[in-house]
Amino acid sequence: MRSRICAVVLALGLLSTMAEAQSGGSRIGPSGGEVAGIVVGVAVGIAVVIYLVVPKEKKIEGCVAPSDHGLQLTNEGSHESYALTGESANLQAGTRVKLKGKLLKKHAGVREFEVRQVLRQEGACKASAPTS
Repeated sequence: MRSRICAVVLALGLLSTMAEAQSGGSRIGPSGGEVAGIVVGVAVGIAVVIYLVVPKEKKIEGCVAPSDHGLQLTNEGSHESYALTGESANLQAGTRVKLKGKLLKKHAGVREFEVRQVLRQEGACKASAPTS
């Protein structure tokens, strides 16, 4: 996706530099090509900023477990625990799942994950070996 944006920015930049002013006499102000180049440049700049600023959804995978705050999931990759909010009504404790959603700020020291979509439910979690 980023390579497409870079290609579009490069192409529009080249097109705007190729636009030459047509002088039929003495002219005051920018030419139509210059105005078009400025408009295109501003539009591309806004699009890039929006793309970079809009938060992307994250995928996490792990085991759902009960907690004081409802359900929680421990991410297998980072081993961090998240209190589940959003579309977590169909989830059951003891189930291994893959979720798509948004990380939220900590509330009362607990990280939250807003579930937007359940991508996969893989059945029961494996029991962890006791540590000695």
